[in-house]
Parts: sequence; structure tokens; C-alpha cells
Amino acid sequence: MKDIIMLLSSVLFGILFSFLVFIFLIFIISRFFKRKYSNFEPKTSIVVPAYNEERNIEQCIASIFNSDYPKNKLEIIVIDDGSTDNTLKIIKKYKNVRVLKQNHLGKVEALNLGALESSHEFILTIDADTILDKECIRELLRPFSDKSIGATTGNNKVRNHKSLISAFQNIEYHFSNLIRNSFSTVFNNGIWFSGSLACYRKATLKKIGHFKKDTLAEDQDIALEIKKAGYKTINTSTAFGHTIVPSSIKDLYKQRARWWIGTLQSIVKNKELFSRKASPSILFLYINQFWWSFYAFLSLPLIIYQINYWLPYNSHSIPSMLSYFFKWFSLMGPIYVLYKIPDFGISIYSIFGVLSGIMTTVLSISALMLFKDKVSLKNIFAIFFYFPFTIVLNIIILISLLRHRFWEKSFYMK
Repeated sequence: MKDIIMLLSSVLFGILFSFLVFIFLIFIISRFFKRKYSNFEPKTSIVVPAYNEERNIEQCIASIFNSDYPKNKLEIIVIDDGSTDNTLKIIKKYKNVRVLKQNHLGKVEALNLGALESSHEFILTIDADTILDKECIRELLRPFSDKSIGATTGNNKVRNHKSLISAFQNIEYHFSNLIRNSFSTVFNNGIWFSGSLACYRKATLKKIGHFKKDTLAEDQDIALEIKKAGYKTINTSTAFGHTIVPSSIKDLYKQRARWWIGTLQSIVKNKELFSRKASPSILFLYINQFWWSFYAFLSLPLIIYQINYWLPYNSHSIPSMLSYFFKWFSLMGPIYVLYKIPDFGISIYSIFGVLSGIMTTVLSISALMLFKDKVSLKNIFAIFFYFPFTIVLNIIILISLLRHRFWEKSFYMK
């Protein structure tokens, strides 16, 4: 049994290492690419769905007015989705904001209402808790000078990273942005798509039938629909927004379960994109999503087994137990392996372990620097102890797949 467990662990670790090497290489290659787009300033409608956002909507609207984009080329539409707080009252204070109201029908209906009522050729959608950087609108629109592009998405930064769980998400968001930008730059086509900060050609939305409610991730679904219609979706590395992330495990579960299940539904719904002719970005999206779903089922039992096997040798005192978790559940692991090479020699495991630690650190620090975040003690701590957070995310994936009964056909339809 022990030999089978060790073999399975080796296979999983080898696949994970291959993923990391591939991402690292794409990032390195992307540093030698620079895609340039000509200046492009079309008239644009900004659509903001809002439900009980009295704490955030004012800052969101203010950031739009504070942008460097010509105000005479902007139409701002806020859709109140039946709010029961002061959201509607706050919106009505702004004379240059169109207010549309609907009963509490949900985000998809709000987006479609805003798109149908919009006056301009381009539609920019943002969440009500998002604050735009000054140049964000301009940078999201610039790639549309290329007529093959049907949609663009920007990079979200974490606004509320005071708590430990949000500090980990801050690193995760930076890491995700780095991967998305790297793939988009190298292959001129994006992977994950964030509807909380996105821009679309209105004609393209009309062509594919606008946003749909048959998945839990309407943003990822519409990005794939746009690709299926023959357009590209681009991640714009110079467009930034600042969003609020979950500050509790309960809220994190709700968000990530919806993201994961919705993305799986979207890629199955648009499965014809996954073919030999598919772009590397599409192939990576499909393989990545199914691989991590599979990994969630196998990794947790293996981790539990490893802890159960090794912990008794390190449980004679509290310091020894803490030392065990410190060595193997943080970036101290690769350092410890490197330190012990004179005693245990060089093996494929030690090489993979050390290289994984180096690549993870380089990518994480590079992400902080590229997205102009501080290399602070909090961020260094979050990077160093990021592995336990990935275990939490795997547990969320596992529970959400089981709760939604992924083996049933109805799973792939909302």
C-alpha cells in the first residue's frame, strides 16, 4: 500500500511540476513580447449592475468620473437590481448617470438590460464594488483597434487585504493576473475572463445572444461564446481595477464554488472549442480546469496519508510538530531539501522540490513587482505560507463538486 501511495504521489507531483514549468516558460517568453495597439477612443457605455451596494457604489461611480477618458464619450448606466438599502438613493444623486430599475432578477438580467439600453458601440461592464484606475477605461478599449478582438478584460487587485485570508487572495490574484497576461501576450488570446472588469463590442454581444443564465459563470461563458463566434478575447495587462474579496471562509466558499462550477459548465457547454485547432490558451483552460478538479479528489487523501505517516515521528513535543508543519507546508520545504542534500544525496524528488520552490518564488515576486504592489512583510508571509491556502481551495473544489453532483447531466446546466 505504501509503495502505491508513493507512486501515486510521484505521478501527481510530476504533473504539478510540469504545469509549473510550462507556466514559468510562458511567463519568461512573454517578457520578450510587446503587443502594441494604436490609440482608440470610441464612444462607450459603462454598465454597472448593483444590488445592495450602498457601501461601494459611490466610490465606483467616482472612479469612472475620475478616469482620464473623454467624458463626452462615456455613457454611465447603473442597473438597480431591486436593492433594499440606499443604493438607488445614492445613484440618483448623480445627474450624468442613467438609472435603470428591475426587480431582483439577478446579475445576468441586469447586464442584458444595460446592454440593450446602451447607446454606444462598446460596452464596458464593471462590478459595483470595483474602483477603476485612472487609465483603466482607455487601456481596456485600446485593443479594439484590432477588429479581430471581440472582448477585453483587465486585472483586478485586492482592495481589502488586511485579514489573513484576503492577504492570501491578494497573492493569488497577482499570480492569476500574471498567468492571464502571459498567455494573452504570447498567444494573442486570453484564458480566464473576468466579467467584473471587461469590455465588449456591442455587435458581438448581439450576434451571440447576449449574456446567458445557463451556467453559474456568465463571464467565462460569454468569453467562450465570443471565441466560438470567431473573435479573440484579450487580457489587457495595463488595465487595473480594485475589488473587494471575501474576508471569511464561508464567503470564500460561496464565491469559489460558483466560479469553479460555472467555469466547468461553460467549458463543457462550449466543448467544440477544444480541438486540435484550438489555441494554446483554450487548451490550457480546458486541461487546467479538469486537471485541478481531478487533483482535488486525489491530493487531499494523499496529504492526510503523508501527515498520518510522518507526524508520529515528529509528535513527541509541540515544537517538533510545529517544525514538521513549518518544513513541509511552506516554502521552507525546498530550502530544507536543499540543506539536506549532503546527507541524503540528490534525487529526482529533491531536484523537482527545489526547482518548484525557486519558480514559485520568482513568479510570485515578479507578480508583485509587475502589478506595482509592495514586497511587504505581509505579502512575503502570504507567499511563504501559500501552500495551506491551496489546500483550502482544493477542499472547496472537492466539496462544491460533490454538493453539485458533478456526475449527473444536470450538473452542466444551471
